[in-house]
Amino acid sequence: MADTGLFVSMLDEGTQSDILQGNLLGYKGAIFENLMADMLGKMGRKLYYFQKTDSLEIDFVICYKGKCTPVECKAQTGNAKSMKTLLNHPEKYHVDSALKLGKYNVGRQGPLLTLSLYMAFMLTDL
Repeated sequence: MADTGLFVSMLDEGTQSDILQGNLLGYKGAIFENLMADMLGKMGRKLYYFQKTDSLEIDFVICYKGKCTPVECKAQTGNAKSMKTLLNHPEKYHVDSALKLGKYNVGRQGPLLTLSLYMAFMLTDL
């Protein structure tokens, strides 16, 4: 949704007060993904989603620096198994770099660039 406040208001009854008290329950990932979709969308980016199987799905696929780039948004520091699968098989998926946004310091591990969530506004090169 283009408005995260409306998204939260549509959740189960009582969830809004839980969220205002800092308890995001099981909605943390969905809220962070919605925030990221809202931010990237307002930057004029077209957002795509990729799912091949139940175990292989990517939150966002964007055009970054002229290339198709998968983006994972993590509410908590976590593993991005689908991202690793894409990067480990460039001949099959034609992906040579990826972005992971979450509670991270800026870093690079091979083709994977990790950024803090708040730094998504810097992804301006189309």
